[in-house]
Parts: sequence; C-alpha cells; structure tokens
Amino acid sequence: MHRFYTEERIAAAGQLITLSREESQHAARVLRLRPGEEVRLLDGGALWAATLETVDEKAAQVRVTVECPSPESKTHVTLWQGLPKADKLEWIVQKATELGAWELWPVEMERSVARVGKAERGQKRCERLERIALEAAKQSGRAHVTRIWEPCAFAAALERARAEKPDLLLVAWEEEHALPLSRAVAEFVRERGVPRRVTVVIGPEGGISPGEQARLKEAGAVSVTLGERILRTETAGLCAMSVLWGALGEM
Repeated sequence: MHRFYTEERIAAAGQLITLSREESQHAARVLRLRPGEEVRLLDGGALWAATLETVDEKAAQVRVTVECPSPESKTHVTLWQGLPKADKLEWIVQKATELGAWELWPVEMERSVARVGKAERGQKRCERLERIALEAAKQSGRAHVTRIWEPCAFAAALERARAEKPDLLLVAWEEEHALPLSRAVAEFVRERGVPRRVTVVIGPEGGISPGEQARLKEAGAVSVTLGERILRTETAGLCAMSVLWGALGEM
C-alpha cells in the first residue's frame, strides 16, 4: 500500500486532503497511480486509509475513509546517539525510525570524532535527516515521524534529559558487565509497570568517557550491557532498541 505524508492534520473520515507538490509528483510520475486507488495517509499523529480522487502532478487529492490501527508503541523511546562521523548518522536515523524511535538526539560527546558544525550547515544537515526520517516512516508504516533534534553538546542533552525525566534512562556502557539491558527493562516492568518514556544513551566511536558516565549516573541513568561483543556505534543503538522492544513483548 502506497503511503503519503500530509502536513495537514486529519480530523475525521470524509476529509479531502490535497497532497504537497512533491508528494503529488511522486504519485503521478513515479507510481503512476490512478483515481480510485487506495492509499495510506500519514499526518504525523495517525495513519489513515484514503482513496485518490484526482491525480495531478501539482496537487493530487485524496479522500480520507477511515483511521487505521496505530502501529505505535505506548512506550516512547528516545535514542541519544553520540555524534558519529561521516554518513553513519543518516543510516542510524533511517533504521531507528523503522524500529520505532520517537525522538533521536545527535549529541557531541567527549570522544566524538565528528563535531557540531556551524548553524547554517547544521540546519541543512538536520533538514536532510528529517527527510530521511519521513521517508523511513512512510516505508515502515509508522503513524509518527521520528523527531530529529539538531546536534547539541553533551551538557545540553543532559539538561534536556533531566527536564524530561524519562521513566527509564539507560546507558549502554562498555564497562558494564553485570546488568544486561533486557534484564534492566524486565525488572523495571515487574516493579513499576510498562514505562511510557525510555531514553537510551549510545556513545560515539570512542565510547562514553568515565566523566560522562558519572554525570549520567547522577541524573539517574542505569548502566547496561549489550553483551560481550563490542558493537559499532551505528549498530549499538539499533541493537538496544531491538532488545528493548523484545523485553517489552513487542518484537
């Protein structure tokens, strides 16, 4: 089923939605769809079934028919990703969105090779990452598009985490060997129920420094291990999310 994104929030079945020029061109030129074909609409909050009424390269129109069951988890997961080098972040954004991340924070940490760039360059990069997240959300049938924050420094991310107060703040740290992530989640669920908000901290290529680990612990973070094997930074976050969903019975 082909999926399209609309910035217009859908209120109810029967609503007529005009697709953006870009989405209209995709429907007409690339997919070569015809009036009467069924599609799905993603408005950032819900997923809707709809029928194409007109196919136009500039302004295709679809009629909303019914709201689809939400594929989103009741647990909102934020992936705090230590800023990686090169194009690794784009791959992480794509795959984390497919796996159901609610938000993704690229964070410059002490051992990051990559650094936060100038404001204009950073804005353009963020826009590209947002586009990647949107396409991944459409492809994977999400109802929510993962929010991609602009890259920030460790201190700013830590302050944000303190303010948001997730139910569970997990740090994948290579010095931790006793507590597997799956057990940490299972213990939380047993004692307090299913968490509504979880933040998972993944270090950059060089890992998390002892100083950063100490500050995260002061903020209430729980150190966890992802196993005996050393994972690359672009693998660790996706592995952690998969284990998390498995522990919550969603995968």
